[in-house]
Amino acid sequence: MITGDSRQPVRQQVIPPTHQSVKAGFVVYSPGSEERNIVILEDGELVARETTPPYSTVFTMRPGDLVGVAALLEREPFKYELSAAKDSKITLVTEDCMESELKRLPLWLLALIRSISAKTHQLKRSAVETRVQNTLLSLAEYLSHKSEKTDFNLAELIREFSFLTKIPTITVEEDLKSLLRRHLIKLSEKNKRIFCRAIDSELLRIFTDYLRCNDNGESFVPYKLTLELKQILVYLSTEDETISKNGPEWIQFIKQKFPNAAVTQWINLLKLEWFSAEKNNSDLFHINKSKVLYFLKALRYETNIRGVL
Repeated sequence: MITGDSRQPVRQQVIPPTHQSVKAGFVVYSPGSEERNIVILEDGELVARETTPPYSTVFTMRPGDLVGVAALLEREPFKYELSAAKDSKITLVTEDCMESELKRLPLWLLALIRSISAKTHQLKRSAVETRVQNTLLSLAEYLSHKSEKTDFNLAELIREFSFLTKIPTITVEEDLKSLLRRHLIKLSEKNKRIFCRAIDSELLRIFTDYLRCNDNGESFVPYKLTLELKQILVYLSTEDETISKNGPEWIQFIKQKFPNAAVTQWINLLKLEWFSAEKNNSDLFHINKSKVLYFLKALRYETNIRGVL
C-alpha cells in the first residue's frame, strides 16, 4: 500500500479588473460612494471636479493616467467627483481584485509596496496641509501688502491666498469676516462681483503685531502705556521731528509740559523708540515720528484691534 499526503495546494482565486466603456458625462466616481477603486483611463478623457460650487476642475486625466491608489492601499478617501469628459474606456481595479493580486506577492514585495505607498501619502499630505498656526494673522499680513487704492476681486483674492498658504477656503472666509467686523477691510459690489480693499495698510500691520504678541504670550506695548506716557505721546506727535537736542535738553523740554515727569522717563522714551539718535552725532536725538504715530494709531483704534466693537 502506498501512503502519502494526497492534498493538493489550494490555488488562490484571482479576480480580474473590470473593463468598461462609458459615455460622456458619466460619473465614474463620487465621494459619496462606499466603493474604493483604482481607475485607469485606457482611452478618452476624465475630469476631476470639486463637489462644491463653483465645481472647479481640479485635474484632467489622459490615457494611461490612474487615480485611487491611496484610496485602496491607505484608505484615503478620494474627495473629487470623477466623470467622463467624452466617451471613454476605463479599467476598474476593485478592492477584491487588488486583494487577490496582493496575496500572490512575496511578503517582502508586499511590504515594500505598502512602505512606498505610506511615504507617498505622507508627502501628499504635507503638500496640501498648511503650516500656518494663526490664519487670521497670516491673512492680515497678506492684505497689509495690498494697495489701499485698489479693489481686489474677493473670489480671486481668496483663491490666491488659499493657494499660497494651503489654508482652507472656509477658514479664509471666516477670517475675512473677522477683519470686516474690525473695519480693517471693506467690501463693495460692482457688476454683481464682490471686491475687497484694505482700508489702512499700517493699521493691518499694527493688528498683526498685536496678534503676534498674543501668540507669544506677551502684552502689546502700546496698550501697556501709563496715562503720563500717553499724554507725552500725544504731545510729541505735534512737535517738529527735525529738531535735535541732547538727552538733558529733551528732559527739560518734556518737564516744561509735564512737571511731574521723572528724569527716568527719558529712558522709557528711548526704549519705546520714540526718539532716534542722529547718524552723525549719537549725543543728539530727534523725535522718531513714524514710531510715535504708530503708537498713536494703535491707541486710537484699540477697539478695532482688540475686536471689541
